[in-house]
Amino acid sequence: MPTKKQMQKKKARELKGKARAAARRHKFQQLSRDERRKASLDRKFREKVNPIVKDPEKKRAAEEAEKKRVLERLQRNAEILKALEDEYERDMAQKRAINEGLESEGHHTLKEKLGALEAKARSASEEAGTEGRLDISPEG
Repeated sequence: MPTKKQMQKKKARELKGKARAAARRHKFQQLSRDERRKASLDRKFREKVNPIVKDPEKKRAAEEAEKKRVLERLQRNAEILKALEDEYERDMAQKRAINEGLESEGHHTLKEKLGALEAKARSASEEAGTEGRLDISPEG
């Protein structure tokens, strides 16, 4: 009959073996998840195969439809880009206004500006009751 110490060693070996097996299993599962994710992305973004069309009118119509689809996508992307550019310009104008306001108040270094913004935020949060959105713009 095994002693208490031998039983403890056996149990420790079993736990260590289970941990190694779990680590191996996790590694293989992660590999298969990565492979499935890669295959899914490959399917999603692969080039579409155009069917072979022998009728010249159908072929021309398919080419025109493809051109129209590409043109619509380009126009949509241009609209999105224009909206992003406008948003960027608004953000930069707001940042410039805040910066100029801080400099007109006499804050020239980064530390001074951050301190002033923190003080404005603190006073605004006290006025608002620490809830809601804080307005730290030069006008507010």
